[in-house]
Amino acid sequence: MQNFTFFASCAKGIELLLKDELDTLSISSSEKLAGVEFEGSFEDAYKVCIYSHLASQVMLKIATQKVTDQQALYDFISSINWLDYFDVNTSFKIILSGKHYDFNNTMFVSQKTKDAIVDQFRRETKERPNIDTDNPDNIIKLHLHKQYVNVFLCLNIESLHKRSYRQFQGQAPLKESLAAAILIKAGWLDELKKDQPILIDPMCGSGTILIEAALMAKNIAPVLLNKEFKLFNSKLYDEDLWSKLLEIAKKAQKPTNAIIQGYDIDNNVLDKADRNIYQAGVEDVVNIKRQDIHDLENEFESDGLIVTNPPYGERLYDDQLDELLDIFNGFGDRLSQDFYGWKVAILTSFDESIKEMQLRTTKKNKFYNGAIETVLYQFDINEHARFKHESQLEKNIRLAEASADKSDEHIDFSNKLKKNLKNLKPWLKQSGVECYRLYDADIPTFAVAVDIYGEHVFLQEYRADATIDQNMAKQRFYQAIYQIHKTLDIQYENIHTRVRQRQKGKEQYQKNNDKNNFHVINEFDAKFYVNFDDYLDTGIFLDHRKIRQLVAKTSKNKTLLNLFSYTCTASVHAALKGAKTTSVDMSNTYLEWGKNNFELNSLDIKKHNFIQADCTRWLKSNSEKFDVIFLDPPTFSNSKRIDDILDIQRDHELLINLAMDSLKKDGVLYFSNNYRRFKMSQQIIAKFNCENIDKICLSRDFLSNKNIHNCWEIKYKK
Repeated sequence: MQNFTFFASCAKGIELLLKDELDTLSISSSEKLAGVEFEGSFEDAYKVCIYSHLASQVMLKIATQKVTDQQALYDFISSINWLDYFDVNTSFKIILSGKHYDFNNTMFVSQKTKDAIVDQFRRETKERPNIDTDNPDNIIKLHLHKQYVNVFLCLNIESLHKRSYRQFQGQAPLKESLAAAILIKAGWLDELKKDQPILIDPMCGSGTILIEAALMAKNIAPVLLNKEFKLFNSKLYDEDLWSKLLEIAKKAQKPTNAIIQGYDIDNNVLDKADRNIYQAGVEDVVNIKRQDIHDLENEFESDGLIVTNPPYGERLYDDQLDELLDIFNGFGDRLSQDFYGWKVAILTSFDESIKEMQLRTTKKNKFYNGAIETVLYQFDINEHARFKHESQLEKNIRLAEASADKSDEHIDFSNKLKKNLKNLKPWLKQSGVECYRLYDADIPTFAVAVDIYGEHVFLQEYRADATIDQNMAKQRFYQAIYQIHKTLDIQYENIHTRVRQRQKGKEQYQKNNDKNNFHVINEFDAKFYVNFDDYLDTGIFLDHRKIRQLVAKTSKNKTLLNLFSYTCTASVHAALKGAKTTSVDMSNTYLEWGKNNFELNSLDIKKHNFIQADCTRWLKSNSEKFDVIFLDPPTFSNSKRIDDILDIQRDHELLINLAMDSLKKDGVLYFSNNYRRFKMSQQIIAKFNCENIDKICLSRDFLSNKNIHNCWEIKYKK
């Protein structure tokens, strides 16, 4: 059976859920932005169209090419034999996504593509296919990325999220695929494994969450609900196979004893929900009734799951803020009083309403309902659910708000944040960097470093000099928290704090606490896990951004040895460019973190080496030669795993000589350290070709701190 490359698109934020869903269909896929890519047969692609609750579009990847001008675009599209895909008597339309460096006008790209296709048919058949933007037989999608054009043929003509049951909807409709995503994320599939699954939506609106829950409970393939579902009219279309798979899907439906209950206070909305439920054919399992959320009661014999998407405050409650907050306050009371042992998930873009519930969130995940950014908040209703004791976050908020009234010095800090952000914006836009240093003790009285990680801030407080009043230093620290919240519009819960100081001995590799809070960030083409709470550092050194790129570029399709590899971020970048990597670090914790980073980027860890060892001892016994070596030791280390104390100024000559023994004669060693008073050994300079590359490796966001690291390129002399 011939395999093809397909892309299944989805809403941003649910890519991993879609990947997991395809796993249940025995389809292995890799996560991409707004979708997943998989290799497989048309049978596999048809199964995604039939069974996926999360995908929007399933597309066959036809071709990819770098294109820099309009003639190159025309030639590229013309090089594809379109007669292999559809007949001249079928219609088509072209859709576009993404951005291209050289084409600002998407209408132009679409027109040029259409011209190339039509001209080819005219040459070959003396006829031309029709363009139909409303009801085409085929959809050709172009995805633009940097200077590349990716061409796809869509299998489904209408988005898969349109199940056709929603004939009647409320003011702020929730997409069917997003409703399915939040159900899966909230644990509905696990709930269905119980003897008596229970789901409640106390603000059910037109019933989308209830219906999607019922489809999963009854194993109803979503495509079966859409009687008007239309596949492409392509020469590749196998009608017999499609019909066979539909019959299998119909036979796979099953009865369920799940209890799916919806409530709403609005009779008009409930009437719409009732008709939608009937249209979907799940009236046997879904029950709805009118009830005020303040009257919500637990009338069930076992614990279950509550999932709801309440009205968005900014869309439906512009003039009724007090009423909205009252609803959530009452909802929080009902949950803590009558639903002990239940799990709760609430999707909203109005975080003030969540605060009003006074419940501790166990998880938060960002989703998009169309263009609206929303957050799924999850709660476990137990003895710890209600706020009882002041958490560190609550303390930070209280002291930050109080500090704002104690002096006006923090206004200067705010202005500096604004100025720095304004200066960095052109570079950030051009580079695509999302994690960067915004501020580094620019004002002596505010001795902090402010690092931006997307929507999170890592605020590091430098230890105050002994001559500085400690109370005043602490006040300024909380004023910094306050201004980061106000000036940068960062939620308090996303401001993570740390006191920076020299670490000694075993402190270097110990946890600060045990929250195990990991977040995913992007750095160019790579993704990494970071942790703001549990370790002394986040898992990535932002000042090493450019040397990571340099190492990766040099290592393309070569072998890389990464010494003192930490969480293997440089190894990941290199592996994404085809390098075979060996990462050595004395910490098993960080090596495991590194393996997780590899898997996050869909890299096979079996093809790479991860070695827990003292790098000095390992180099002495190593006999393998490498094309590229990245040597990035700490300034000072006194771990129990190291036989002796490492001092970079004293020991760098030994380390470099040992590393060069493991380097191929035509290879390159990149050596980096963060000791501000570092001086390179004259013996090393005399023995090898040594070039200081500090300026090359200094990123735009670290220009105010030019001594932050020392970077060297070292090669054998010819």
